[in-house]
Amino acid sequence: MKVIKYITILVLLLTQFSCDEDFLEKSPNNALSASSFWSNESDAKAGLTAIYDALETGNESIGWATMGLFDLFTPLGNSRTGFYRQIAEGNHNPNNRAVNELWENMYRGVVRANDFLDHIYEIPFEGENGEVRKNVMIGEAKFLRAMYYYLLIEVYGDVPLFTSVPSIEDADASRAPVSEVVALMKEDLETAINQLPLPGDEETGRATKGAALALRLKLALFEKDWAGAANAAEEVMTLGYELEPEYPNVINVDNENNKEVIFDVEHVFMNESESGGNFEKMYAFRSASGDGWSWVQPTSWLVEQFERTIENPEEGVDFDNEDPDRIPDEIYEYFEGRDPRLDQTILRPGSHFIDKNDQDILYPHDFQAVNHSQVGMHMRKYVIPGAESSQSRDSPLDYIIFRYADVLLNYLEAVAMRDGGAGNLSQGILDRTINAVRSRASEDLPLYTAGNITMDDIYRERIVELAMEGWSYFDMKRNGMIELNDGFEVHGLTVDAGKDVSFNPNVINQVRYFDPEVHYLWPIPTSELERGENLTQNPGYPE
Repeated sequence: MKVIKYITILVLLLTQFSCDEDFLEKSPNNALSASSFWSNESDAKAGLTAIYDALETGNESIGWATMGLFDLFTPLGNSRTGFYRQIAEGNHNPNNRAVNELWENMYRGVVRANDFLDHIYEIPFEGENGEVRKNVMIGEAKFLRAMYYYLLIEVYGDVPLFTSVPSIEDADASRAPVSEVVALMKEDLETAINQLPLPGDEETGRATKGAALALRLKLALFEKDWAGAANAAEEVMTLGYELEPEYPNVINVDNENNKEVIFDVEHVFMNESESGGNFEKMYAFRSASGDGWSWVQPTSWLVEQFERTIENPEEGVDFDNEDPDRIPDEIYEYFEGRDPRLDQTILRPGSHFIDKNDQDILYPHDFQAVNHSQVGMHMRKYVIPGAESSQSRDSPLDYIIFRYADVLLNYLEAVAMRDGGAGNLSQGILDRTINAVRSRASEDLPLYTAGNITMDDIYRERIVELAMEGWSYFDMKRNGMIELNDGFEVHGLTVDAGKDVSFNPNVINQVRYFDPEVHYLWPIPTSELERGENLTQNPGYPE
């Protein structure tokens, strides 16, 4: 029951929310701050729903509901969209569209959370357990504010810190040190952890204690507080979450809110309401009908992270009985025999897919594409088989932000770093974490034993398990693998719809550039710098 999204539509209509306010220049028109509002519990619910709605990011921009786009800025992904490619290639500047939209999207959430928290304490909650209900809502608002600040500090570093709705005077706000923002986030999360319900007791789509602990885990990893991260993960691991038995069912429109999901962005689709998700458009292949955009494309580097479980695949695959052509042996052997999560993540030559007409089609032979993938592969993860997609924001599939496998692997990393390296991990911890994740993926994947695992093994497992879900970008910033971007060449396959497949020896994108002194952070948007003298630019970017 996706109550939040239905309420959101009503809230947006009643309050005339806008997507393009200058939030730091003046008290925004879309803040629910009218004197006639904020008078009863119903108003508080509407205001809280507006904070959740800020998890959405509009039609094409990046944020929590499209966070898989962050993996485009790593060796995992390639994008055919200019403003995302610029970031991946190290050619972006303060006017880049994604740079500006992420800033705006996150501060939209901060402002709405602050507006709610400015008023909630004075609102009477009538009836039995009124104060309990109020405290839960306060916990939700503080959790969400911490969510928005998390992406801001991860991406931009020091940022303006607001705990109330910004005034005109705040237009010239300076950047607060990350440490000050983190201090507020920790306070918010402490409140959220103490006041949010346990998993299973909440309305579907709302934050729980588990979600707040998962964010505390991510924040501790950001600080490289390994002990704190391990402790937060251990608390999540006591709350009853489990690995979904089958990997393809974790992200599945017919199995949403399953026992692995800790927190997600809920979506529905109601005709012209634009209440669904847009990320599926970005992931799906672009067909003759224009149903997908092919913005998110996996690279051959990602393919090679999926280890082989069968060394000598038997034969190639015929396209069909009447066509003598087939996938060349070298292409077939490149993909076959790997960890099965490869084919559950990537649509590659030789893969079958159910199209919008419920026809089983073979890629690429049965595809009639307008703009094909630049790398000869597409995404399968987060694309609904058989779905007809005719307009923006029409996907009913929820976007998972925190899930249990992610927590288990973060726990493993944190314990290894806390205790002096992967070589010191006990067999019990390995079996509870990485071996459990690998066993779920395939019985053919070898399991790790104590003393025979490295940090690189842990990092690769996270890449494979969570590919194109967005966390690899932040993982790679933390462990330094993001510097692989410097000089990285995007290669792939030459694939024409219905024709032969071959390796493409040419560089598909420009060779990427990554300066460790610059590119760990994004620039502050020019539009923000122009509002006053106190906001400064990150090193290496133009003012």
